[in-house]
Amino acid sequence: MYLLADIGNTRVKLAIFEKANMPIYYKAIEHSNALDLVNALNDIKNDYNDIEGVFYSSVSLKVNDLFEGSVDDCFAIKPYRVVHNDIKLKDNLYEPKDAVGIDRILSTYASIMLEGYNDKDKYASIVIDMGTATTISIMLSDFTFLGGMIISGTKTSYQALSNITSLPYYEIGPIESIPNPVNNNIKDAIMSGAIYNTIGTVNYAVMETKKYIKSKYNIRSKIFLTGGISNLRLLKCKVYPFLVLQGIYFNMIYKK
Repeated sequence: MYLLADIGNTRVKLAIFEKANMPIYYKAIEHSNALDLVNALNDIKNDYNDIEGVFYSSVSLKVNDLFEGSVDDCFAIKPYRVVHNDIKLKDNLYEPKDAVGIDRILSTYASIMLEGYNDKDKYASIVIDMGTATTISIMLSDFTFLGGMIISGTKTSYQALSNITSLPYYEIGPIESIPNPVNNNIKDAIMSGAIYNTIGTVNYAVMETKKYIKSKYNIRSKIFLTGGISNLRLLKCKVYPFLVLQGIYFNMIYKK
């Protein structure tokens, strides 16, 4: 039994994996609240007392020391930070190779492992990760990472709008549904605009990415959605909410 963590720009995602590629426990915590992280780790210790190891990936380096210290205090285990060299790729075309977010490599890797792959049925995996930033990442089914694009996340673009205009800022809680496109108050109008901005941008970006893949490699593309607001199902595609964590699982635990 292993504790895996995905440290993003705003949240720490914790999961427990056993022998299967789906977590038996999952919790997301705002990493600005250290006490919540410590409490979550203590709850895990109480409920799962046979943790063999801890692996984590991070795109927020300022949180690493807090996470490692908290895990060491709670489990007396030194966590292992997963880095680019740990991921079993055929190639990485990003320049420089370690400049791409580790979460993007892990999520595309996991999507191919979950979908299956063989030499006769090549395809490109396009993963849209909808978090603080919306990233579109592409990996060929032979585990060659191509790259992609980075777009402002829904809440990030909304916050930027309030920072550079006279529009007020409202704290947005969890986004659980696609809003009405016609709104008669400022708060709903801004939030609706931010969400539809994401929908339109992502749909067009994926359409152009698929065209590029078809013209350059003459293969089809598979589209996957993950991340903070992937529950909205903004695209007609498969939703895998735990791709980064599953990427850690496949590289560090699977067939170990």
